[in-house]
Amino acid sequence: MLGMKYRPDVDGLRAVAILFVLFFHSGLKLFPSGFVGVDLFFVISGFLITSIIHESIQNNHFSFIEFYNRRLWRLQPVFICLLVVVTLLALLFYLPDDLVQYAKSARKTSIFTSNSYFSRVTTGYFAADSNQLPLLHTWSLSIEWQCYFILPVVIYLLNKGVAKRHLSKIIFGLTLLFLALALYFSTHNAAKTYYQFSSRIFEFLIGSCVALIPRQIPLNKIVLNLINLLALLALFYVATRTHISFGFPNGYALLLCVAAGTLIATGNHPQSLVTKCLATKPLVFIGLISYSLYIWHWPVFAFIHYLGIENTNRTIFIALLVSLILAYLSWRFIEKPARKLNHLKFGYTLIFLLALPIGLMHLNSVLIKNYSGFPHRFSNEVVNVFEQLKQYDVIQREKCLGKHSVDINSYCTFGAKNPNSKTSLMIGDSFSNHSWRFIDTLAKEANVSVLAQATPGCLALPGIYLYDWSTHKNTVYHECHQETKRYYDMIKANHYDFVIIGQSWGGYLGTNVINRLNDERSVPLTKKRIKIALDKALHTITDSGSIPVIIKATASSTSNLRDCFFKHVKQRKKYHPEQCDFNLQTEVDPWLDSLFLKMQKKYSQLIIIDPRKVQCTNGRCRADINGVPVFRDVAHITDYASYQFAKLYLQQYKNPLII
Repeated sequence: MLGMKYRPDVDGLRAVAILFVLFFHSGLKLFPSGFVGVDLFFVISGFLITSIIHESIQNNHFSFIEFYNRRLWRLQPVFICLLVVVTLLALLFYLPDDLVQYAKSARKTSIFTSNSYFSRVTTGYFAADSNQLPLLHTWSLSIEWQCYFILPVVIYLLNKGVAKRHLSKIIFGLTLLFLALALYFSTHNAAKTYYQFSSRIFEFLIGSCVALIPRQIPLNKIVLNLINLLALLALFYVATRTHISFGFPNGYALLLCVAAGTLIATGNHPQSLVTKCLATKPLVFIGLISYSLYIWHWPVFAFIHYLGIENTNRTIFIALLVSLILAYLSWRFIEKPARKLNHLKFGYTLIFLLALPIGLMHLNSVLIKNYSGFPHRFSNEVVNVFEQLKQYDVIQREKCLGKHSVDINSYCTFGAKNPNSKTSLMIGDSFSNHSWRFIDTLAKEANVSVLAQATPGCLALPGIYLYDWSTHKNTVYHECHQETKRYYDMIKANHYDFVIIGQSWGGYLGTNVINRLNDERSVPLTKKRIKIALDKALHTITDSGSIPVIIKATASSTSNLRDCFFKHVKQRKKYHPEQCDFNLQTEVDPWLDSLFLKMQKKYSQLIIIDPRKVQCTNGRCRADINGVPVFRDVAHITDYASYQFAKLYLQQYKNPLII
């Protein structure tokens, strides 16, 4: 296979891309949207792949085996080192449950499907829960390989099947088609579009379009430099914008990719000042090590976040320095030598660079899962914590939150299960769901059967919508409204003895509650609408013959208390409980307390359960109970804590479900 002429300006553009990404991931505010550097890489890849394949076909030298042999030896050696090193570090530092999840992500990463995996298991690429995942950045490598599996075949078939003069027109048409698809997803599937291969195809194809146009477009020197300057400014304009991530790739991605394509298309002009700048030695060097820098920088930051190391300027500087050193060593001693091995037989390449790492990552995942994340890597005290958490873990709870893949009537029922048991329905959001053990303990003593239904981030009150809420930007959270309607239809039809509503009540007191589209939004209007909706809910419940029960939200902190608790474990330090205890936040409580009291006066049957009575003492709330963490994330409590709070509640108060 023939190689194309080396373009130092393309390496310079790679440098711009990796610097965008590097500064973004470091947390520095220089490029608030520096994640767009990945989109630059996609355009460059599309250009290079298409150029190499098209020229080789034109010269009758193209070979799929040689193409994939070169690609594998170009990318896989460093990639395999990443998997090995990160796995060893995960075995050293990761908590058992986290290690199980890491091993699964490594398995998915090894088969180039990590983009789909992270789309399912994270709330989003930009979410706070994503910055501790050391392989998160491999989503882009998975998309790159997915492109390698498809684009060469398409280009080959088009080269063989259509006249040369039609090839660029077809590629351009495909670019427009997939651009339209990406823009559609950016508004109709905004929360998941970031990771989708189908949303990124147009970026590769823009690079392909550039590869198929004439190598030098005749342009006046002034016009050429003006176009290039505007294109370069467009890159920095997009990278320095804020709040463009929702629904990305979107119009900003199009602007960035067209600008990148313009710089590549005009890069052969010797009179281009921008091209000369991109071809300077410092930028070219960074471009040469950009792949290794991309591979290694994210795990460095991810482990810093995971270990709870404070993200100071000093920490960021050290992390950037370590990333650069690792990148240089990786490029010098892995990337460069590995490229010389691309002459090996393809069968050996498949064994060493695909079959072995895939097999090892799958075996690693199976072993770690079967041995529950190897908890005995830690002290006996810590092992006991994990055993307590596992013992009280409710497996079915998670499957009863959100869309159901199980028979909810049998799978999501708990409490007493006697033929003469009273019946109840528990609805709400994830705070209702995390109260499973608490209500289960009370219900068993009171001989009450509980059917649990919950929708994440959903205020389960009738007659309202959540608008511009969480990932539902500029739209209504339809699933919440539909599920809430279903709940109240069930209440009317089944005449339960109790209907229990559990919510993160204070979490909905922003400006997102409306009655209909185009309603004016404000905090006072939200409170008014919630008051009316709660009144309507209680009226529906009591009218059906049920007794309404409200569970107040557990106390929570603004910081991740699970991380606070386990920080000492990860760093092999002694834990001091007072380090993680926190003050009860009361700023929204007066209004909610007043609302609940008013409703209790109107509906005398209304039962109010407040778990904070046993969670907090004199305004100070515990982060652990019996040496076991209360929280499993920022706000949700563990099943162990849910059970222990119920026991404490029954010791101090009468069981409210015994009527």
